[in-house]
This record gives sequence, C-alpha cells and structure tokens, in this order.
Amino acid sequence: MTRIAPGQDAGNITLNLINGSRWELGQQKTGWSLIVAYRGLHCPVCKGQLQTLRSQMKSFADAGIGIVSASMDTQDRAEKSHTEWELGEVPVAYGLGKDFVERFGLYLSDPISDNEPELFCEPGLLLFKGTTYYAGWIQTIPFARPSFEDVLKGVKFLQNKDYPPRGKLG
Repeated sequence: MTRIAPGQDAGNITLNLINGSRWELGQQKTGWSLIVAYRGLHCPVCKGQLQTLRSQMKSFADAGIGIVSASMDTQDRAEKSHTEWELGEVPVAYGLGKDFVERFGLYLSDPISDNEPELFCEPGLLLFKGTTYYAGWIQTIPFARPSFEDVLKGVKFLQNKDYPPRGKLG
C-alpha cells in the first residue's frame, strides 16, 4: 500500500470500537479528528498518555477536534486497556491492520519481552481535517511523545490561520 502524504484525501477510515460500534472518519461532525495510535495493553507509557488524554477530552471537543485511540490489539486486550487504565470517555478502537499502519507511516515492532504481542505498531498521532490527512507525529519508540497540550495549541493555530498541510514524501 502506498503511504499517504499530508494534504491527501484519506477516504472514509472505519475503526471498530470496543463498545460494538464503529468510528468513521467521514462521519465525524467535529471537522477535525485525531487518531491516537498506541502500542497496546503491554505499554505503560501508552497508559499514561491515554490517561492524560482522558483529562483533556473536553478541551479537544471545545476546539472542534474529535478523538479516537486505536491499537493493533485484539478486542479483548483493548477492552482490558480501557477498563484497567480507567479511560472513561476516551473512545478505544482495536484491530488496526498492517495496511493502515503502513499507509500512515507508523512503525511496526516485534516483541522483546513475553508480555508484548507478536506484532504491534509504535505510537503516532494522526490529524485529519474532514477526510484530508493533515499532519502526523510518528514515533519509532515509546518515549518522548508530543504533549496533548502542545498538539491542541498547534491545531488551534492551524484552525485560526487556515494554515495548509505541510510536508511531502521524499
């Protein structure tokens, strides 16, 4: 699958949510959407990141930015993350496919310990305006992620200045 560049139409991305419903990019009413790709249940850094997100959901909603978190985990593991991490209103999707990961330039990792799944994606934040892929913050390791406060400030700047998507594939 070809990797998508900022400014390109991503189409109608559909993610399965742990509550039995689906999250669809093309159906979001907020205008802006942020997919928070996380490593999975095994990752304590993801737990902290998503707990921080939980406390900032209202700020994102007030700025017209819809949020969904997603991993390659199975539904059972994703449900366990939501419950054990006390994620409350944070929507949790499961079963991200390898095609999605490759399309948005996320990185795949093999396990280095017994508690990690056979294959999982490294974290990333994917920002969309409508169905247009606007920006991405992609990690190769679980550490040093951008803060949600910085991301929110950045998106508000994009909104207020009608700033165009930047970056192209080399």
